[in-house]
Amino acid sequence: MSKKLLIIIPCFFLSNIILSSDGAAIIQEKKSGTITGTIKVKGVRDAGDIVVYLEKVEGVFIPSEEKPVLDQKNMIFIPHILPVLVGTTVKFPNSDNVTHNVFSPSPTKKFNLGTYASGVVRELTFDDPGVIAILCNVHAEMSAFIVVLENPYFALTGPDGKFTINNVPAGTYKIITWHEKLKENKQEVTVSAKETVTIDFNLSR
Repeated sequence: MSKKLLIIIPCFFLSNIILSSDGAAIIQEKKSGTITGTIKVKGVRDAGDIVVYLEKVEGVFIPSEEKPVLDQKNMIFIPHILPVLVGTTVKFPNSDNVTHNVFSPSPTKKFNLGTYASGVVRELTFDDPGVIAILCNVHAEMSAFIVVLENPYFALTGPDGKFTINNVPAGTYKIITWHEKLKENKQEVTVSAKETVTIDFNLSR
């Protein structure tokens, strides 16, 4: 019987993993490219906080051990939009000097972390893809969204609407936008190895 070598790969995610007939993991190297573009908007203040992501990318993706933070500071959630990979654990600190509550009525992940004081940090893991509204039942004006995605090929725009998605495996995909107030837009994009493809969007309510 031949010996098998166990290889531990310390990376953000493992993509393009297939199984051989005897169940051994084989990692396929696949050349990658970059997707970049600009989003123009109508009906909102600027083109920030738009999630741009790829649909149905093959692979096994493992969240980073570094947990993203959705803070409560100056009576707002920071950041307002937080895109994460499925399986990610998010930290919810209270950095204000007042009591806050974190909860969601969203079907994808209904939860209530309770009411807690300044300096306390609570955590929650997001195991299913979808958009999750984050609210505070102490301060009705506070809101945020966590967008849970099936693969790590996504980006969040700044106010100028620009985005870049790096290390995309060569292939043809659907690229989709999400914004809390604007209509979703979906286009097809083909990525070639070691090349950058540009794709732009125009979004409206």
